[in-house]
Amino acid sequence: LCVFYDIFTLCLISSLTGEREKVQTVCVGKEFRLPVDSTSRIVTFTPDSEGPRQVLLEKTTVKDPRFEWTRDKTLVLKEVTLRDQGLYANKLSVGFTYETVHLIVSECIKPYRRNYGETFEHGIPENGSVLEFSRRGAPPEARPIVLWNRTNPETSNAGRGRLLRGGKVWAAERVTQADQGNYTIKDDDGNVLSRSTLSVRGERKQNNGSVHDVVITRLTPRDDGLYE
Repeated sequence: LCVFYDIFTLCLISSLTGEREKVQTVCVGKEFRLPVDSTSRIVTFTPDSEGPRQVLLEKTTVKDPRFEWTRDKTLVLKEVTLRDQGLYANKLSVGFTYETVHLIVSECIKPYRRNYGETFEHGIPENGSVLEFSRRGAPPEARPIVLWNRTNPETSNAGRGRLLRGGKVWAAERVTQADQGNYTIKDDDGNVLSRSTLSVRGERKQNNGSVHDVVITRLTPRDDGLYE
């Protein structure tokens, strides 16, 4: 029995339609916003992977430092990782679940194309710690190459690329087909923040009557790619 009118209305909605559930897909590294619309709510998170349910928000107190509580009563996660996939429940303080949001986190690989000899730049987020590279055509058992590591930015396994703009951008100059492949940025805990893939197109130019071509005399897996 629901004594108060507002609670009775909510109980009636619940009994007729069940709690409202939404599905939202967000790319790795992007922002997730969860409208709460009240200062007397409790927000919990149950991960799809193994793990206990967590309380993220209790009234206006944020329990997880990765989240922010805004003036418009929205719970915000600035940079989503794969571990954030799961069910977010928006509950009243009396325990009634008002709304649930099932967050699906997609890797959303961003494609880049560059001409042979051009510069390729890749943004580095504030919480990025490692930039890894997996060459196109490499065998499945091959380990990724570390191009940049925040704890030791002067060294890398490849000796390729450098930081620009105060450490916000990693750049590789004069790219070739050997630079084709997947570029992955991870945080301190190994969570993927972003994935991108680079394709390098061969270039044909004519200067002063002479023609310069990109010539590959013997194809190897590292030369796999698009040639135009």
